[in-house]
Amino acid sequence: MEVRRVQKFGKSTLMVSLPAEWVKEVGLSPGESVYLEVDEDGSLKVYPPNMKLQNATKEVKVLLSNNIMPEIVTRIIYGLYILGFDKIEIESKDKLFSEDILRKVKEAVRSLIGYEITVQNVDYIQIQSFLDPTKYTMTSLLNRLINNLKQMLHYLSLGIKEGSRTFLQETIELEKEVDRLYYLALRQLILSQSNRSLAYMIGVKRIQLIGNRILIKAIEESADEISEAATDLLTLTPQELEEVKNYWNNMFDLIEQSTAIIDHTIKVLAKEDAKLINETMEELRTLRRVLISEATNIENSTSNIKNYRILIAIRTVNLRLYNAIRRMEPIVEIAFNRSLENTKEIVID
Repeated sequence: MEVRRVQKFGKSTLMVSLPAEWVKEVGLSPGESVYLEVDEDGSLKVYPPNMKLQNATKEVKVLLSNNIMPEIVTRIIYGLYILGFDKIEIESKDKLFSEDILRKVKEAVRSLIGYEITVQNVDYIQIQSFLDPTKYTMTSLLNRLINNLKQMLHYLSLGIKEGSRTFLQETIELEKEVDRLYYLALRQLILSQSNRSLAYMIGVKRIQLIGNRILIKAIEESADEISEAATDLLTLTPQELEEVKNYWNNMFDLIEQSTAIIDHTIKVLAKEDAKLINETMEELRTLRRVLISEATNIENSTSNIKNYRILIAIRTVNLRLYNAIRRMEPIVEIAFNRSLENTKEIVID
């Protein structure tokens, strides 16, 4: 480690000269700006403006046989995307991709932001990443995830109110977008682990890497629950869906409360107010108790329903909302812990 003396410049400015070898290596010129980052351990890091934000292109070749389960192809492509691979070459050991494998490859690529098939033959497919990771900050991805989650609840409510299969289907389509954003956010976090310059650019602190992963997973799982509620309702016939409309008022109140709580949950992430965050935690727990209580009310109000399919669908919506809210609790817990990270003194009035 090189040691340099701190010098005084003018009345109050302190200066440290940059190592000449480093300046030459990164091509820094007089008048250019550099990025400064204060790390969690108190150290100061200097980043040149032209520093490469990506390492060498990550490439991998995948050899497939047609006798494998097609689902493993999807998991491999998702895994390589999350791990930050920029180029995937897929070859068939049988000189021809089966229809199932070809379909799974195309479905996987379409569901991943920035991936495209650039070459396709009967026995060879090349997938390329066209992502610029610096354009996707963690804050913007979290906001997009939450906005999609709230829209899912909105369309679920409309689907019940109007007896509309279109609105219910839109809920499911929005969940697919949540998945796309989830995989992108996960890729960004993993890239940030090995590329501190990128982490700085997209607002990821080293101490918050694990917490951020829990955050995005919580949102993704909450979206899964809401999507399942819509899927359950879509199993009903149009006539059965019309009958569910009679119970919309009760469901509307619960969905609106859930939307408000989810909104509060993500907003407290940006706060460093332990008292406010604690209030949000209590709001979450209160809503969970309301949903449990409502389950009993549903039992009473639907006792005259003879069609068990309608009965199950109504009860399931309440259960899915309960699970969606429960999934959000880790987010508030993380927000609370972060509010204490840099605290020297805690005063609670």
